[in-house]
Amino acid sequence: MVGAEYARVTGCFEEFLKVHGYERSGNLFLANRPDNDTIVFFTHYGVSVVLISYLLHVSPMILWHGMVAAPGSVTVLATEERRKGYASFRINTYGSTEHLYINNEPRSFAARFCECFDNENERH
Repeated sequence: MVGAEYARVTGCFEEFLKVHGYERSGNLFLANRPDNDTIVFFTHYGVSVVLISYLLHVSPMILWHGMVAAPGSVTVLATEERRKGYASFRINTYGSTEHLYINNEPRSFAARFCECFDNENERH
């Protein structure tokens, strides 16, 4: 079920990227119409991991279980056209909560599991 849903979401994302001039070709993306546009997504953590895993060619399981982006955090990716006509994506910022810190807002623990299993007040 997860595999089918991953394929559905990344298939839609692939079509979105094509509209914006990028088409996956193996481990790179063809930069059919490269630009300097900024595209903003507001997503749930699970969906953001699926999109990032697709762009970076890594399993979403690595990101889901090895990284966390707290609610309200900001992640920034950029295209890099290292060879003319070919683009790759790179994470410039991942899960930043600096905007919360600057405004004295607490960072949510919601995206994490308990640090120690006996910590009853933390998510298990």
